[in-house]
Amino acid sequence: MAIIKATIFFEKKFWVGTFERMDKEGYSLARHIFGGEPTDPEIYEFVLNHYHELKFGEMKEFELQIKRMNPKRLQREVRKEMEKLKETSKPSTLAQDYMREEIEKKKKAKQQSSSAEKQARKEEQFSLKQQKKREKHRGH
Repeated sequence: MAIIKATIFFEKKFWVGTFERMDKEGYSLARHIFGGEPTDPEIYEFVLNHYHELKFGEMKEFELQIKRMNPKRLQREVRKEMEKLKETSKPSTLAQDYMREEIEKKKKAKQQSSSAEKQARKEEQFSLKQQKKREKHRGH
């Protein structure tokens, strides 16, 4: 059974949605920029029609701890959590950590690919210079 949590919040100029997915395999997160403030029906329509298009990151191991609690205490804590969400409306810290790690991975991959391209370009320029040198000396 998979647990999916959607959080919509305002970030700088746009409304952003984070979709957290937790199941047996692990935890993953996808992010979608809505632009203008989405209404509840728009979010529902997005989840129904475009959820499969979201690009979730790699699955990350996490440990789910289930604690048995007094039902009234649980109800109070849920109410507190809901009020806290209304105040902050930011993604959970687990989601923030996950997004930060994904950004770092993408940044490292881009650096490696750009350095490889740069090296290939230098080698190509060097080989062109060598070829031009040989062609200059060919006729003498």
